[in-house]
Amino acid sequence: MEQGQARVNLTINIFWHIWKARNKRIFDSAHQEPHNTAQKAQEEWLEFEQERESEQESRATQNRSGQQARNEQPREDVVCLYTDAAISAKMIRTGKGIIARNWKGIILRAKGNVHQRKGTASMEEALAIRNALLMAKQAGWKKIIVHSDCKSVVEQINRCSEYEYNIATILEDVQELRKGFDRCSFLFISRTANVISHALAHFAVKLVHNIEWENDFPIWLIELGMKEMRVVSPFCN
Repeated sequence: MEQGQARVNLTINIFWHIWKARNKRIFDSAHQEPHNTAQKAQEEWLEFEQERESEQESRATQNRSGQQARNEQPREDVVCLYTDAAISAKMIRTGKGIIARNWKGIILRAKGNVHQRKGTASMEEALAIRNALLMAKQAGWKKIIVHSDCKSVVEQINRCSEYEYNIATILEDVQELRKGFDRCSFLFISRTANVISHALAHFAVKLVHNIEWENDFPIWLIELGMKEMRVVSPFCN
């Protein structure tokens, strides 16, 4: 059925290009070889089909992520950690932002880490997740959900195998640390749902030393947190 519809769509597109070629010849005296018209129609149709398939795959991924998030609805005793990393090639620095929130979205703790090095995206994202687990362990939280907008790292953690060679040791640490919690799961979220830790990571790039807040947070961080709480519902997902 799909192949039949594809042939129909291609045929319609060829007819449309023939019609345009005919109009150019009549009104603009422009001549175009028939095989060029057919080839252009086919190329345009292939581009359209590839774009359509890409959009369908993207929607499917979003639906899977949404379903996974709904299956991970937390209880009041679960702490949600949001992580992100930023890299400044110009400054040769990397920054990581970690935000801990309760099930209502209220910020419990925030941490920004900075390193003077030229990092890679997957390594810094993996380190941010490991740092989040270390922060949770230090705080004594027993039930956590770690959120990251780095899909590849989250998938590798959840598979518990087939790690990229440059982050294998870090992810093995993550697997070992998760054993110390009564509940510890990892979720991929979109960048738009991870704004506050993204902002903190970019803030951390400019720091001289690591920084951590608990109970008393800077105004800009509080305002970002309040903005996200109004947008995301239920918040901790």
